[in-house]
Amino acid sequence: YYGSMKLAVDKDILGWQSRHPNITVEFDPVPGWTNEYFPKISALVASKTLGDVVWFPPRHRNHIGWGFYYNIVTDLMPFIEAIDYDLGQFYPGVVESSTYEGKFYYMPLTSEPVVPVMAFNKTLVEKWGLPYPQNDWTFDELIEFGMAGTREGVFGYHTGSQSMHPLAWGPGIRQLGGTWMSEDGRTFLPDSEEAVKWGLQYRHDLIYKYKTMPPPDPTFNTLDNFAAQKILAYDAWPAHINHQMNRAKEGGYEVDFVNTVIDKKGVRRRSMLNEHVHGVTTFSKNPAEAFDFLAFISTEEVCVQNLLAGWGAPVGRPDLYDDGRAIKVYPGLALLKPIMADIEPDFFVRNFRGDEVDKAFYDTCTLLALDKLTVDECYDQVMTECQKVVDKEPA
Repeated sequence: YYGSMKLAVDKDILGWQSRHPNITVEFDPVPGWTNEYFPKISALVASKTLGDVVWFPPRHRNHIGWGFYYNIVTDLMPFIEAIDYDLGQFYPGVVESSTYEGKFYYMPLTSEPVVPVMAFNKTLVEKWGLPYPQNDWTFDELIEFGMAGTREGVFGYHTGSQSMHPLAWGPGIRQLGGTWMSEDGRTFLPDSEEAVKWGLQYRHDLIYKYKTMPPPDPTFNTLDNFAAQKILAYDAWPAHINHQMNRAKEGGYEVDFVNTVIDKKGVRRRSMLNEHVHGVTTFSKNPAEAFDFLAFISTEEVCVQNLLAGWGAPVGRPDLYDDGRAIKVYPGLALLKPIMADIEPDFFVRNFRGDEVDKAFYDTCTLLALDKLTVDECYDQVMTECQKVVDKEPA
């Protein structure tokens, strides 16, 4: 993301740098992921040396905490109102995700649906005479396909990126009529017992009853095994669309993509938003200029140019999904467009401990996937451990 922003400035896209000769954009990238990044930000906050703009990869809307609770980023609405900036450029769910109690804290850099597609090996499907996957397949149809495609050392269907993880599995549980959190973010799995237990049983059955996928194994890389043609189909992140298409060309086979499975024909497809965002810090001495920069890097043209250069990822604006240049280099946009049009924000954990909720949930569900817990035991343990996290003081 640092590279894509630097590219936008260096190429003077839309003439932004030329129109702002008095602004020098300096980047201070932090190597690594959030384990390295968050402590660095905390240190800069403590020393009051934080710069004008900060990045955040939201998980269950924990980025709201930096505005609402910790006063690290500022409300952007005064800047938006001052120049009559149109937030309607973005999908409603994108705006809602960074809005809390009437304040809007972040501009989107990346906005995409959570694990919205299933990748499948088109060559093997045709070779074996299997039904061609469709966008409206139900669970029963996917199970039949996975069982028929489990042969010759190939696993027929793997949940892949849609792991037993509240972020990755969020749309799936919504599709079944459940929700991870209450609207106020204080209660875990409200009124969701039937949906969650069904989903847990389905995941367990894929491994032990239908045998379309193996038990969890840290040495088993789903992406690599799909590229090696040892997995027929798996659920994938949007970034995998181009990635797996390129690997298929190298491997001499064809790959195709459809939307992930739904529970019943004709029902509304539920979604969930994954984002990377930037906010203006409360330490900024030039907040209006900082907002102007964020508005610039969130434009359609910057996003298109980054995609053309092999940088960046889709941002949550409808005009990007209709841009022929972007579609040409990122064909997955056509598949993602109807999902983004109805995109829903991630669920909200009120004490901003969404990452801890994820870990508690995933660790417990992994025991189910290893056949060390029953579905009922897993559900009860998940409810207990995750609610303990939600009941803690804010992170």
